[in-house]
Amino acid sequence: MAIVFNQPQTISQLLKQKLAIPKYQRAYKWQPKHVHQLVDDIFAHRTKPCYRLGTVVLHRDKDDVINDVLNIVDGQQRLLTLTLLCAILDRSEKTISSTLLEHEFESSVSIENLKSNAQIISERLGGLSGTEKQELLNFVLNKCELIQVTLDDLSEAFQFFDSQNARGKALAPHDLLKAYHLREMMDSTKETERLYHVSLWEQGINPDDADSANLHTIMGEFLFRMRRWVDGDYGIQFSRHNIDVFKGINLDSTQYAYADAMLALDYAVESFNADPARKWDKQAKSYPFQVNQVMINGKRFFEYIQYYMAIHYRLFAGEKALLKSFLDQHTHYPGCFRKGDLYVKNLFLCSIMYYFDKFGDVELEKAAQICYRWSYSLRLELQRIGMESVDNRAKDRSGLIRAISKAIHPQQVLNYQPPYIEEPKFKNARDVQASINAMTLGSAN
Repeated sequence: MAIVFNQPQTISQLLKQKLAIPKYQRAYKWQPKHVHQLVDDIFAHRTKPCYRLGTVVLHRDKDDVINDVLNIVDGQQRLLTLTLLCAILDRSEKTISSTLLEHEFESSVSIENLKSNAQIISERLGGLSGTEKQELLNFVLNKCELIQVTLDDLSEAFQFFDSQNARGKALAPHDLLKAYHLREMMDSTKETERLYHVSLWEQGINPDDADSANLHTIMGEFLFRMRRWVDGDYGIQFSRHNIDVFKGINLDSTQYAYADAMLALDYAVESFNADPARKWDKQAKSYPFQVNQVMINGKRFFEYIQYYMAIHYRLFAGEKALLKSFLDQHTHYPGCFRKGDLYVKNLFLCSIMYYFDKFGDVELEKAAQICYRWSYSLRLELQRIGMESVDNRAKDRSGLIRAISKAIHPQQVLNYQPPYIEEPKFKNARDVQASINAMTLGSAN
């Protein structure tokens, strides 16, 4: 690994370097609790001769040695907060200078969090005298350290970032996958395209539309579960230990026979979109994803996630969602927000989303009824429902998920017979029972 520097650096030494926040970085999102914890730690250790705060991973572009800019790969949140702290402690003297103080933030999330956290720091330091502030500033600048790891290869910098967090404080699985698939894009896509996908990714973490499910939800509660359940595997909790579910093959380097069809399809989509005629007709084709397909590493992964976020929105969210009236009628009842009921609702939404992925809106309303009867019969069968019960039903080899997987035509799904519950064990599910009975009678007629 091309590590060009790996030593402890004081905060003063770090801030004197040409640090930059690259556009692929996530927004600044430290919350008050993180700021308070950092300030508490500094106050608690300010009498020590040295206090180490962790590691920062930087990337120096070996093709741009003249500017000597160091892009922050890991450690942005802590570095920005420390910079804020130093600038506020030095407010009267104004001797602190750093390229981070000159950075122009485009994200409204970053700007708001920086303002809020600056206010928190100012309030925490408000009771200190001028002398105490100078002593604390001296401690932060000259006694607090970070291990600076600088690499000259961005792919390896991401890899180091990934491995560091696997050994230390766990990152969210979607953060690890973002880093992994960005690495896969390094040799095959332009920087503008990478930045475009990162921008959509960050927007998905906190979507602008309040009705939209965020990226965490789509990946953890829908795509992860569907991909696992189709194969009859455990799908309860998405974590960094099972992110391989979203890793696959790189089409540029894979020679396997099964990848030929995927390569041909990828080429066809790219060729169509690159046709000069697209400049005037504004038409573009997306890759025709299937939820349980072999994952294509790199940009197709990012497109895959966006594709299913759009499907989720089209089916369930917003005023014009295809199944809005169905959801309003059958999933909103007294007790629908009990934990067990929410687990069952997720099973229902996953099953109908999987059906839509395969057959589109053909017989969608009828399919929704089958999915509802199959999912919500659990509410009638069990007094208490845990995610384990939902998981067992979902991965059952004779269950509806497997039936949809095997189906060639929609009618094969509509012919599926969900379990019939003559006497519910859970007496507080009258609304669910009424909905299931009405659907059952309707299908019989």
